[in-house]
Amino acid sequence: MNQEHTLPYCHLELLENYAIVTCNEGVHIAFYEIEEIGAILQSAYHGRRIGLIANRENQYSVNPLAIKKLFSNEFLIAGAIVGDTLITRLNAEIENEIVDGAPIGFFTHMSSAEKWILDKTRENSKDKAINFS
Repeated sequence: MNQEHTLPYCHLELLENYAIVTCNEGVHIAFYEIEEIGAILQSAYHGRRIGLIANRENQYSVNPLAIKKLFSNEFLIAGAIVGDTLITRLNAEIENEIVDGAPIGFFTHMSSAEKWILDKTRENSKDKAINFS
């Protein structure tokens, strides 16, 4: 797939089984932004179930209720947050507590997050496989 979208508040990288969102320094991500990101993901992946990685290399704020709404979409099966600060880790823990139906993991390295997300998408595809025996 490998598509990229640049929005006024973030950069989206769309890969085969997951997307990476990197928000700009100092922005606030609320319902409008989350709805726009969700619409791009649904359109690009055609409703296929994927993972989402939030690359939190910049400092910005996110409305946790907006994150909860994004993950209420059935096409998102897992989320990973990549960051290296205590505040990012604490925010990830809060998001994991409020998001229903999809695990949220915290990672300090992008490679670990990508491996975890790929494992989650593979697990999900096996769960959805039809057994003809």
